[in-house]
Amino acid sequence: MLATAIVFISTALVLYSVSIWMERIIKALKPWMVKTFFSAFMCDLVGTSLMFFQKTDMFQLNLHSICGYTALIIMGLHLSWAVVSLYRKGLVLVLFHRFSIFAWLIWLIAFISGMPKV
Repeated sequence: MLATAIVFISTALVLYSVSIWMERIIKALKPWMVKTFFSAFMCDLVGTSLMFFQKTDMFQLNLHSICGYTALIIMGLHLSWAVVSLYRKGLVLVLFHRFSIFAWLIWLIAFISGMPKV
């Protein structure tokens, strides 16, 4: 089950990165980006759920869990904001563009903090 969770989380990394960086590069939010973003969120949610349910002690309070759950919440809020930004231009879209990299960095910290220490 851990391997499946890792595949989902890694897929989320790729999809989330593509949607955030393409929006940043072309300076426009397209519907396909929001769909990719949604897919990334769902992969992250499935991967996180699989990891949560595979643990025997169910929950540990550590850097990775704090970052991971915070990042998942931020990603969900960010996805909602992306949907709103598609239909409401102006300041909503400008602020979305500015916040996207910040949200992605928080998610990346959570991703990296979960990697095994070598």
